[in-house]
Order: sequence, then C-alpha cells, then structure tokens
Amino acid sequence: MIIAIDGYSCTGKSTMANLLAQELKFKQINTGLMYRYFGFKLLQNSITSKNFTSKERDIKRVISDVKINLDELEKNILILKEKNVSEIGKLIAKDPYVRDKIGSYINAISLNTNIIVEGRDIGTTVFPNADYKFFFFANDEIRAKRLCEERGNTDFEETLKEIRERDNDDITRENSPLKKSKNAIEIDTSIKNKMEILKQILNVIKR
Repeated sequence: MIIAIDGYSCTGKSTMANLLAQELKFKQINTGLMYRYFGFKLLQNSITSKNFTSKERDIKRVISDVKINLDELEKNILILKEKNVSEIGKLIAKDPYVRDKIGSYINAISLNTNIIVEGRDIGTTVFPNADYKFFFFANDEIRAKRLCEERGNTDFEETLKEIRERDNDDITRENSPLKKSKNAIEIDTSIKNKMEILKQILNVIKR
C-alpha cells in the first residue's frame, strides 16, 4: 500500500507520517529531507546558494556520487533543517536529474513494502495512483511560528517571509510544482492537534 501526503512546508506532514508509520507499521519516507541531504552534500563541497549558478559541473559531480540512506537522513535531521541547508535544498529541488533520482529510489522501495511518502509532488507525479492521498495546508502565521520554535529562532517576520517565498517557489516551479491532486483529501492543520488529524486519516484508511 502507498499513502501519499503532500502539502506546504511546516504543516505537520513529517509528524503525521511518523505517527501513521508507527500505527500502521509502514516505512516512512520524507522526500523533503532527501532534497536537503543533496543540498547538505553540496555545502560540504563548498557549493552554496550564492555560488550555485556558477558551479554546474561541480554540482553534477557531487550529486552523481550521493547515495541516499534513510538512517543517515534521520540521524542528521536537525542539521538538514537549518536555514542554509534549506536555501540550497530549495535550489536543488528544481533540478530534474535530482527529482528523477529521488523518484526512482522511492519507486524501488515501494515494490517491496508498504510506505507512507511525504513531499510536494507525491500524489501528482511520483505516485499518481497511490492508494490514499492527503494534502496538508495551514495558516501562514501558524506555520512561521512552528518553524521559529523548531529552530529556536525569534525572528518571526523573517521566518514568515521565508515561508511565503518557499510557497511561491514550490507553486511556480516548472518541474513538478506543488499542487493538490484531484482526488486528495484536504486537511487544514492550523487548529487541529496531531491526534485529531491522525484519527481523521485512520478513519479514511480503515473505512
């Protein structure tokens, strides 16, 4: 079985995918962390968001050598959520080669197990025939507050600006933009707590 969770950043996709994975005994895959992991590897090779456009050859070299390891992603989750990693991860997410590489990796895993996959284009591009599709959204200010708390950051206005810029990048991206699949169930995570959302999703699946 494949469960796809798409939606905007900081809407609780990772938290919910984790809870669902525990409840259903499924494997969880966070594609956002994968893009950040590629970005992290570029940073380790002195490629940043500032010199990104002039390092095309180096970027391809580094990316071609990256091996995705789910355990390593989880082990470095705090580093991968730092702002500088997020910035270059956003640039990497536009690269068709990277998107295809991640898509192929996820498809290979799905042949052998039940999975919950979260991201921006899972229900529309990666798994258009997923058994269940959910689309998360939430109020901008609430999402910015969540990100501030996660980072231990008090600059709310700057974080809100970052959230809105990320939304625009995701929606207008030429390759696999963020959008709700026609048959996805929308879930507003602005005011519901995680256990309420978990119950809502489980009711859909069990029905």
